[in-house]
Amino acid sequence: MNVLDRAIGWVAPRTALSRARARHALRIYEGASVGRRASSFKALNTSANAEIQGALRPLRSRARDLARNTPYAARMLDIITSHVVGTGITPIPDTGSDVLDRRLEDLWGDWEGQADVTGRMGFYAMQALSVRGMVESGESVIRFIDRPFDDPRRVPLQLQLLESDFIDQWRDGIYGNDGQAGAEGLEHTRLGVGLGEYDRRIGLWLNPNHPGEINTAAMRPGVSAFVAQNELIHLFKELRPGQVRGVSWFAPILMTSRELADFLDAVNVKARVEACFSGFVTNNDDAGVDMFDPARPGLAGRDGANPDAQLTSLEPGMLKELRSGQDIKFAAPTGTTQVEPILLFNLQAMAAGVGCTYDQISGDLRGANFSSLRAGKVEFRRLTEQLQNHVVIPQVCNRTWDRFVSRAVLAGLLPARAEPYRAQWMTPAWEPINPNDDIEADIKAARTGRISPQEYVASFGNNWRKVQDMTAAFYKRADRLGLAYDIDARRTDQSGKLQDAGGDGAGGDPTGGKPKPLKDDFGEPITASASN
Repeated sequence: MNVLDRAIGWVAPRTALSRARARHALRIYEGASVGRRASSFKALNTSANAEIQGALRPLRSRARDLARNTPYAARMLDIITSHVVGTGITPIPDTGSDVLDRRLEDLWGDWEGQADVTGRMGFYAMQALSVRGMVESGESVIRFIDRPFDDPRRVPLQLQLLESDFIDQWRDGIYGNDGQAGAEGLEHTRLGVGLGEYDRRIGLWLNPNHPGEINTAAMRPGVSAFVAQNELIHLFKELRPGQVRGVSWFAPILMTSRELADFLDAVNVKARVEACFSGFVTNNDDAGVDMFDPARPGLAGRDGANPDAQLTSLEPGMLKELRSGQDIKFAAPTGTTQVEPILLFNLQAMAAGVGCTYDQISGDLRGANFSSLRAGKVEFRRLTEQLQNHVVIPQVCNRTWDRFVSRAVLAGLLPARAEPYRAQWMTPAWEPINPNDDIEADIKAARTGRISPQEYVASFGNNWRKVQDMTAAFYKRADRLGLAYDIDARRTDQSGKLQDAGGDGAGGDPTGGKPKPLKDDFGEPITASASN
């Protein structure tokens, strides 16, 4: 303890002790030291919302500009959206009743294509667009729009997809419950998000129009209104406890991406200059006359930036006579050899910052092999599955399903019951890198019980009930027509040979050597006269 600490210790022992502990901690953790090497850190010890408050709009607008004008950023959006959502994260009803499951499938199939209140998209397209908005802008908002019970065949519900700009971030502070509907329990507001006890999410303050719309002034008054949490979905990836707003996924790579784009632009301009065969004419004559006679062909005029300099052109097969005191020197630009290493390093950093792989955003597979591709895809698959099961399915899919079921029950399309109408969500299939080995491994996993047959079928993006129904219908028709296939596991083994069902090696019964008679779904024998 130094002299100052000892002096403080006489007056305030607790303060002196805390200073000594802090100094000791600095010696243990180099990252906590103070000095020139640590001067670039921006360690403010602020909350997540305090850090987001001033950066929300700049990050959002710059990320959108990056996606509009940078090909690699646009590619990242496509990659993440296509892997997380694909053609849609689809539900498989799991109520325990086949009748109810099929009823739910029919109702969902009729509703999904008309889910968008604007009439342009289905629910699966809205999934993709909302995830794309979350990655680009940090968050998306989906409102539930209850429709009147005028169509006895369709669930009276539609969805409205909004950009994050609709959230009024200036509603910040003591905006509590002032009598608005759905604001029960609202105690304060942070960045447009209404919070209750223990910071429980109560709802959002939404603008009636997009604040950036050019003709907003001619529309409804721009005063935000409170919308309860059960009337909307606020989709974003929470990075810190207590965070109420989402941050663009491009935040860690904005500066790198912008500098890379400027670098590539400069490289392209330099390459254009290098491709031009240009020269410079020097004039030692101080008479002040024009270097070239304006009446002669080939004079292009004067340089606007330097009126004392004149421009001329060089054409194939042209002979140019120079005046006394004039000389010509041709430009010899140097080549650039560091473009590819710089581009490679920056693209790898950008891919790591967003969560993709380098080959996905660049399409460069020159140095890739089976092992490297598999290792990269396994890690990317883990990140994608985490996003699907922790963010998209709980926040979008489950919330929409619950609202869909409740509206269907109110409309009389489903019976009310004590048990919930559960559903399992089927994510897009993962394309195998080595189909033969990967599929064989999946089959062994299903045979050994590592995964269920339902999970095996769902891993390829299929509804296992529909696969069973289609398979049964296929073989029923094949039996009626007297057709046999080596893929029929009822009669053939894995090598395509007839199975020995009767113990005689003939692949049939002990008497006739014919295949065993098949039964339909109700246990009745299938005959040749059975209807299709």
